Amino acid sequence: MIGAQVLNYRIDSKIGEGGMGSVYLASHLQMRRKAAIKALHPNLVNNTQIRERFRNEAEAMASLKHPNIIDLYDFLETNQGLFLIMEFIEGKPLDDYVRTVTGPLPEDRAIALFTKALDGFAYAHDRGIIHRDIKPSNLMIGNENQIKILDFGIAKILNDVNKGLTRTGSKMGTVLYMSPEQVKGLSADRCSDIYSLGVTLFQILTGRPPYDEKTSTEYDVYTKIVNSPLPRLRKFNPGVSERMQAIIDKATAKEPQERYQTAIEFKQALQSLVQQTIPTGSTLTTTAPTGGSVNPQRQAPPNKPRTQNRKPAPKKTAPNNNIWLPLSVVVLLGILTYLVLWNPLNIKPLQKIAVFSHAYKKRNATTKQDKKETVKITLRKFYDAAESRNFDNIRPFYRKTITNYFGNKNIDRERDLRSAYKYSWDKVVTEERHKIDWDSMQYSEDEEGNHTAIFDYTYEYQPKKAKKPEDQGKTKSVSRKAEVRMDKEYRVYYVKNIKK
Repeated sequence: MIGAQVLNYRIDSKIGEGGMGSVYLASHLQMRRKAAIKALHPNLVNNTQIRERFRNEAEAMASLKHPNIIDLYDFLETNQGLFLIMEFIEGKPLDDYVRTVTGPLPEDRAIALFTKALDGFAYAHDRGIIHRDIKPSNLMIGNENQIKILDFGIAKILNDVNKGLTRTGSKMGTVLYMSPEQVKGLSADRCSDIYSLGVTLFQILTGRPPYDEKTSTEYDVYTKIVNSPLPRLRKFNPGVSERMQAIIDKATAKEPQERYQTAIEFKQALQSLVQQTIPTGSTLTTTAPTGGSVNPQRQAPPNKPRTQNRKPAPKKTAPNNNIWLPLSVVVLLGILTYLVLWNPLNIKPLQKIAVFSHAYKKRNATTKQDKKETVKITLRKFYDAAESRNFDNIRPFYRKTITNYFGNKNIDRERDLRSAYKYSWDKVVTEERHKIDWDSMQYSEDEEGNHTAIFDYTYEYQPKKAKKPEDQGKTKSVSRKAEVRMDKEYRVYYVKNIKK
């Protein structure tokens, strides 16, 4: 197949193999666009029922136009094969992403990621299209933080031909996520998808499926799916809340009528959990709350840290305000390019959702231990927000003027800091992760109620352009010590690396 032409696409390489066929990376001959081409196995090609089902389902799949569903560009039926020509996404399947990049996700990050997938499933369900084969490997996490659903309608293509597929000949990886009714050989509906989504969320939170395919037989897994509830989440991740456990329990109820009846209901339950987590006064919206008023006219001109304060430019000379931006950006971006390797802010791609509020203060945090714990929680949320690669999520954590940002003095949050983050995301690194050694954290409070945290961390990153070709795409890491200061409202105003 390599080098062959399918419609206007040239097949470049083979990138996968599945139960239904092979997947190839292809290039459009006229447009600079990549595509993934799924070629069904030759033994399926001559089956008339498969061909009929293929035509019907391919048409339905092509009608799905949603940002969280892989786009089907075209399909082709020939004597030589059946081909699906689909959008190509660079990234990792969700199970690989959790296993190799993030580890088990904390609840807020899991919800931020998972609810986008639920949007895609809700869209398809509303159009009468059921997936039937939901599992983490069918959810792709793209380099720019997309989450995309793969293989809508693929399972149904084989449904009428091989009724026994759910009971015999299926891969264990698929069995682990089946609903009880699918295990029994009954028809699947949207509630069957809800069950499989609940098991998938289980894996996002724990880093593993509920059943061990290495020690369990297929029959054992069938029996547990039909008769036993999933293992408790805390068995594998003690940090999971009881409220999350209740949501998983409902999604994976044995009887379909006892589950969430729609993906939107499932999403609302998860969002409700987030709302209960954030103290009263915070706002849950599609972007992060501002966390306070900002008066740009009173902000210090950006990036004049080593000179005396200047008066703001009069309104009548508005063009002069624009002069400050390129000057400050040039200085900041140059410094950031150098300092990104020591950057304690992990800016790893995850989608935006406004669970990132600075308002994580403990009520009546009066003792030193309470305040230290509040700083720790705020720092964790601060880094989670930074990982979203969306400045609106990071913004509420910062004070209006940052007195020290890696040596830069009196940095303007709205202009300089925003530009610095954007430059880092666009030009410097593709993937980042931080690992904070919380045991190393030293906490202190000054007379004015400001808080200081000093801690060790490991910064892992993938540079957009490696110095050596053989290093391209490889993850690098550096160990550093950071000092972060917050005011009495727990807003960050000082970020600096210090010598160990």
